[in-house]
Amino acid sequence: MKPLPYEWFIGKRYLFSPRKDRSVSVITWISVCGVALGVIALIVATSLMNGFRDNLRQAITGSLPHVTLFSWADRMTEYPELQPQILEHPEVQATAPYIFKQALLTGTRRPKGALLRGIDPSKETQVTNLGLFLRQERYSPNPPTTEEQQTISDEILARLSHPKAKEDGLQDGIILGSNLAQQLGVQLGDTVQLVSSEQRMTPVGDVPRIKKLMVIGFFESGIAGYDEVLAFMDYRLVQKVYRMQNDVTGLGVRLKDPETAQEVADELRAKFTDFAVSSWVDENKSIFQVMQLEKIGLFVILTLIVVVAAFNIISSLIMLVLEKSREIAILKAVGATDQSVRRIFMMQGVVIGLIGTCSGVGLGLTICWALATFEFIDIPPGVYPGGDRIPVLIDWTDVLLTTISSFLICFLVLLSTLVLSLQLNLSFELVFRKALFNITSILTGTGYASTNYML
Repeated sequence: MKPLPYEWFIGKRYLFSPRKDRSVSVITWISVCGVALGVIALIVATSLMNGFRDNLRQAITGSLPHVTLFSWADRMTEYPELQPQILEHPEVQATAPYIFKQALLTGTRRPKGALLRGIDPSKETQVTNLGLFLRQERYSPNPPTTEEQQTISDEILARLSHPKAKEDGLQDGIILGSNLAQQLGVQLGDTVQLVSSEQRMTPVGDVPRIKKLMVIGFFESGIAGYDEVLAFMDYRLVQKVYRMQNDVTGLGVRLKDPETAQEVADELRAKFTDFAVSSWVDENKSIFQVMQLEKIGLFVILTLIVVVAAFNIISSLIMLVLEKSREIAILKAVGATDQSVRRIFMMQGVVIGLIGTCSGVGLGLTICWALATFEFIDIPPGVYPGGDRIPVLIDWTDVLLTTISSFLICFLVLLSTLVLSLQLNLSFELVFRKALFNITSILTGTGYASTNYML
């Protein structure tokens, strides 16, 4: 086994042995802590941004499918034949019909406009995440558990079924967005009137078609733009109210991987040229573009923490070089080259960067785990999409990028330190000549070594 070069041995001694000037050691540890704090901030911040994006995507797909195939004429008749063809795509997991209509709802307060979405209660949860956001109480301070949420979702969707309500002799139901229900002034079990754009002939003239519906649940995604306007009904009831016969607006498509929605939408658009195709990314492009820009900006800003900490490495190494100037002169006197001296201090800089980066990664991942496991901050219900806890999603690509960036910054700063060390060579050279003259005088026995040249 080949022994390690002597530069590594000396560098280790310089790094870990006690020093005359304790300020050098303090600055070194400040550099390590600074790099670690920068890495911690980067990992925690990017994980929170990823968690927020994931929660927002889940909230959006709670009412919208990953991909939608629809007709600009607002009527699709051949959807039963299209569903098997769409399911042939390897990325498609499920499909379900839907209807989108505008409606006017009246409650105990002033009427409000709403976007009415007709769904198939038995298939909707296969296409969207609607079941995760159905509630029997608006903005409850105690969110239901996973099992309770599943039970609530099943009960509400079963009650929403138009054929079942007709069979049981019950009033047809409607699910309202939480903010919409609040603005209408209705609670669970209250009755609202749906005023459609379709008209019917009466002895006094044409009047809008009106349907009385019972509020059977609330939709609570945490996104105000959705909770204020969305309402859900059985699509077969919507067909009757709006006289659509057996037509629908389009088909919702669920994918195995939501991140491939854009590519799948392009492929379906090329295959079904008679219909329009859009993805959840298209529907919310501006929101996610802003979030991506925020994430990039946050990464750049927090990287400056690592840069500032890395510059502390320069000061600590320069002070160490000045402290060890006599030892450097002796090393050069016995044959050490400038390259060897540089390797000694390069090893110290690399170790400082590695310790700071690795400790920062470990502590950052620990903080992310703690935030995801324990409730440090209680967010009021309805304020944040996806729940009342801080979302954390660790992306290992971001962790790797942070680790590499931190180490590269430390290494580049280290190289600049070595360039600065070239400027110190003139002072080293003077000490080197004195040391060489002193050693030569002793070895030759001239006794001419003056105390002025003693190291």
